[in-house]
Amino acid sequence: MKGNFIDENFKKIIHGIEVIIAVILMIGIVIGLTDLIKYLLEILKSPPSESYDLFQSFLGHALLLIVGAELISMILYHSNKSLLELLLFVIARKMLIYANTMADLVLGSIAIAIVFATLRYLIKSDRELSKEIKEKDDRN
Repeated sequence: MKGNFIDENFKKIIHGIEVIIAVILMIGIVIGLTDLIKYLLEILKSPPSESYDLFQSFLGHALLLIVGAELISMILYHSNKSLLELLLFVIARKMLIYANTMADLVLGSIAIAIVFATLRYLIKSDRELSKEIKEKDDRN
């Protein structure tokens, strides 16, 4: 009984810490959006010879903000699907911003294919889970 009480309180404290971290990450993402707008304005003002590097920085920043948003989702919902979606964005960011060789692109593509296959064939969607629960309830 006492161990159960401690476990429940410990879980509540951990969840509270996770929520605080998620809120701090959200604030960071909102602040990062202003930098994204600044990048966009710089791209508009720059000559074509400089716009490629600026656009690459813009994409890197945008994808980093998306990774942050997916990280919040993973922290709060603890689902396999949110973890795999986070992984997809991390791989995509790596491929778009830091891939220098064809081998980097091929390995990134294979990794994305594996994540998509995992999402499609191994992770049940929310719709499938609710259908299974409903069928189980109907049997009882």
